[in-house]
Parts: sequence; C-alpha cells; structure tokens
Amino acid sequence: MMPVKICGITNLNDALICVENGVTAVGFVLTDSKRKVTAAVVYEISRKLPSFVTKVGVFTDEDPLVVRDIVRDCGLDLAQLHGAETTQVAELLPWRVIKSFKAGLEKPGLPQVLQWRDAPLRAVLIDSYSPTAAGGTGQTFDWELFRDYRVLGFPLILAGGLNPENISAAIQQARPDAVDLSSGVEQRPGIKDAAKVRTLMGQVRRLTDRVQDNSTI
Repeated sequence: MMPVKICGITNLNDALICVENGVTAVGFVLTDSKRKVTAAVVYEISRKLPSFVTKVGVFTDEDPLVVRDIVRDCGLDLAQLHGAETTQVAELLPWRVIKSFKAGLEKPGLPQVLQWRDAPLRAVLIDSYSPTAAGGTGQTFDWELFRDYRVLGFPLILAGGLNPENISAAIQQARPDAVDLSSGVEQRPGIKDAAKVRTLMGQVRRLTDRVQDNSTI
C-alpha cells in the first residue's frame, strides 16, 4: 500500500488513531506552527508507539546538532527539514533525513536544491509554497511540477492540501512514492479527526488494490 504519513501529531490519542488505521509514519512539528510540540511531549508519545511506525521530527533551520540530539533523545527515526538547511544535517544523520522543497519556488535546477542530490537522504518531500509558512499551508499545488523533482534521485513524498476527497486524484496524477497529510485529516489545528483518517486510509487502500488488480491483467 502507498505509505502514508500523518503530520502535526500533538497527543497520544491521535497517534494511536493513526496506528490503528494503518498509517505508516507520524510527524511531530518542532518548529513554529499551530501544531508545535516540545521535545518532552514527543518523547512521551513516541515511546508508547509500536516500533513499526516511523516517527518523524519536523524542523526549520534548527542547529544540526540540536536536530541530531532531539532525534536521538526522543527515539525518532527521521528528521524532516523545511528550511534553508545545508547538507550538514544529513551528514550527521545519514539516511535518516527527509528534505522538503516548495513546488515552483525551489526548482530542481537551482543550486540550493541540487546540493542535496548527493546527500544521504531517505526521501524528498514536495510541499506547496507560501510566503508566510515554511510548511503546512493546507493548499495544493500544480501536481505536474511534482515529477520534475525525480531528477534528484530520491523517493518523492507528496504534501500540500491533501485530504480524503482529493487523495485518489493526487496519487493518480503525481505518482508519488508516499503522501503526507496534516490539516486534511483534522478537526482543528493539532487535533486529528478519526473519521477522516479512516476515510483517507480506505481511499488509499482501494486505490492500491485497483492498481494491483490492473497490473495482473
């Protein structure tokens, strides 16, 4: 099934809802956001989650040594970077970093993007651009831009305004390796909606089943 990451987790109950519904990864925002949590909260939640769920810390322009220490101390599997970071973080956490880019602004041919092509990344995440937010805009972008980032050579995660209503169209058009959602499965910022999470995962499963059925014809 298509891997699904639910970001903006702020409490254990929401994290467990994600686990129960088969979500692949959960994300904790450790930077300025309506969904920001402290490292202490992340530690308390992450240590109560099963090992098969990938736990991701989201950072923006944080000191690389601080990122490394939080990942280690909170039992996180990956660090997701949403700022103007250099490859130093990836070098401190080889193969444990997801680098985010803003579609249409940080284009694949630009030097600040290309510097990551040889970095030890786990994946690249493509989000919507907003002049007022590093991520979590809740807005979609032109999914045709998504495929341009294949030149970086890493698995691509689609983010930006995804929800149960548009997830099937997004997957079929962009062909991502994984998807990332936050506001699209919320009651309000930082509080997830169990029904929306269930609906989302049902949509992803049905789409995956259709693709598998077609591949056997």
